[in-house]
Amino acid sequence: MRAFWNSWSNRNLMTKGIEKHFTALWKRAQQASYLDSLTADELRVWATQRGLRVETLEERNVGLFSPTRCLVLCVEGHKGCIPLVSSSGDPDWKLRREWADRKAALWDKMEWFSPLWIPNGEVSKILKDAEGGDRKRAIELFNYHTSTLYTLAFQAVCIAQFFPKSRCLRDFEPLAREAYLAFYSGYRAASIASLIPAIEGAIDRIIADDRSDIQIPHKVNHAVERAIDRAIGQHYEGNWMPPEYLTREYLFALDERVYCLETFRRWLNNHFFRRIPEYEGVTWLNRHMFAHAGSSEWQQSSNFVRLIIALATLGVVDSWHHGSYDIPLMFPAMNDDSKLLHQQAIIRAQAQSVVIQLEEKNFHDNGRRVPVLPTDDGVTLRLARLTEDCMTDLVRPLRDAGWQVEVGIPQEDGEFMSVTAIDGDERIQVGFLYSCATDCSFAR
Repeated sequence: MRAFWNSWSNRNLMTKGIEKHFTALWKRAQQASYLDSLTADELRVWATQRGLRVETLEERNVGLFSPTRCLVLCVEGHKGCIPLVSSSGDPDWKLRREWADRKAALWDKMEWFSPLWIPNGEVSKILKDAEGGDRKRAIELFNYHTSTLYTLAFQAVCIAQFFPKSRCLRDFEPLAREAYLAFYSGYRAASIASLIPAIEGAIDRIIADDRSDIQIPHKVNHAVERAIDRAIGQHYEGNWMPPEYLTREYLFALDERVYCLETFRRWLNNHFFRRIPEYEGVTWLNRHMFAHAGSSEWQQSSNFVRLIIALATLGVVDSWHHGSYDIPLMFPAMNDDSKLLHQQAIIRAQAQSVVIQLEEKNFHDNGRRVPVLPTDDGVTLRLARLTEDCMTDLVRPLRDAGWQVEVGIPQEDGEFMSVTAIDGDERIQVGFLYSCATDCSFAR
């Protein structure tokens, strides 16, 4: 990997002479057989012998997320870190790296990457369920978990609040809005198809000023690795650090941002842009499969949500690649734009329920069955009926009785919906299933 952007980003602030002194002190510390027990007093003596006036010197942990124990000295207003643990032989780091690699393998199994904006508790559930079973089962469980995480509201925030801020996504915002509304109006395959090319288009926009003529894998690496470089530059709080502690390989186990960006890069290269003869996935969310009609399985409804999240993550890559940091790493509250988009999707979904039932009646009146669509084997009709019964039998009576009722979006995975009703201090929650395969005798 090329020399890191941060080796060093503060060169303009730090004179080469000071950096040279820090490097010399680090080399002397490496030669000592007691690196882990090097004291501040010894380091101060070494610095004084080099003619340096040490302003401050302390032992402390340095680094975001999983810090490294260091002696931090300040010379002429510039801070340098002398690590007290080896970059290659530290047992704690080895354990962290093994765990990071195990998690990365699970994300690869699910054909995904370590996600931004999802609570750690939910991430742990996803990873735990992915451990057992084959790839297909892991992806089924992933879709189950994310159906309650990557909700309509979540997607609306990505489109209405992230896309306009991103240099690489703002041109795609109208397309993403239309795809989002079309998807929840029933045009699912078309919505998915419209967003697949946007991944490559966004990457081209990220690196347009640098190297737009290179092949796709190199484009991905160029875009993401520069973003990783900036994350590495921030890990040690802007202090000088020996170069062996600044590699992607070392910080993959220590910095969550580096880990997320690197697993995202792997997903792009190993799954989304994988060549057809080498692709062995289950989601079929692959640019070449789509472009060359290698399979129609890319039309799976779950791939729409994956595309929205992947594009939003590219917005983060873009903001870190260029150092603008416009896309937050903490998920924001909904603003008026995303609320209106969310409400618009709900209206479209409700209208689609009526349309689907009218279409069914028309087909039946003509003695025909409703044909199966690539992304709809009848689930839309079943959810429409479920919604109608729920509104008629529960929601309207409760509202007429003065209850405040919140109705969840019908979930395709499992064909269920939930209702929460509140009246003062009293609260009830009800789940509706379209059907259940369990015999009543087993419930006694």
